[in-house]
Amino acid sequence: MPLSLHWRRWGTSPNLVTLLRPLCTGPFVWLCVQAEPASATWARVGAVGLFGLIAATDLLDGWLARRLQQVSGLGRWLDHLCDVGFILTALGFFVTRAVVPWWLPVSIAWAFSLYVVKSWCWRTARPLPSLLGSRLGHVGGVLYFAVVGLVTVQWCTGGSLLPAQGLQGVFMFLALLAFVSGGEHLMQVMRRRLQINPEAPTAGMPTQSDCSAP
Repeated sequence: MPLSLHWRRWGTSPNLVTLLRPLCTGPFVWLCVQAEPASATWARVGAVGLFGLIAATDLLDGWLARRLQQVSGLGRWLDHLCDVGFILTALGFFVTRAVVPWWLPVSIAWAFSLYVVKSWCWRTARPLPSLLGSRLGHVGGVLYFAVVGLVTVQWCTGGSLLPAQGLQGVFMFLALLAFVSGGEHLMQVMRRRLQINPEAPTAGMPTQSDCSAP
């Protein structure tokens, strides 16, 4: 494929905005590390501000894609991968600082992995492989982004934003949401497999002819 065609597919304005998220992920984690001392006001302000920029790109890329009529399956994949990459990296850092429990990013990874598997199972029914829409998954995605912002502000204010019990309640709710969302995707994958191969559940079981008298 010519280089110019590759660039036309990848180098759209919405995709370039989306790619700002992985580019900003490393500096975001670095600022969070630097923000540990209470005296590092510059790093704390920078971490919160950079999170705001990253969140803004998540809103802007979709709006640009619709406005410029550049919505594509590739752009959707890129958007979701950059979202989950940032969310899991940020939460993973906070896990190392005992601010976030390990099971929260694990549950989010579980839900997203099954979301990808579900979309892959439907690929033969579409002209191009594309991530399928999920209302519960969309709500979860917004809330996962929001909890990263919440934890970032909590981290940069020395834990004064919310009491520990309130924060744990938020984490448990989001983990449950991710578990339910992943379960929904898993059930849809199983139903899809039954549609493609309806005789699979009876494989290895005796048929009517097997049971007939000789």
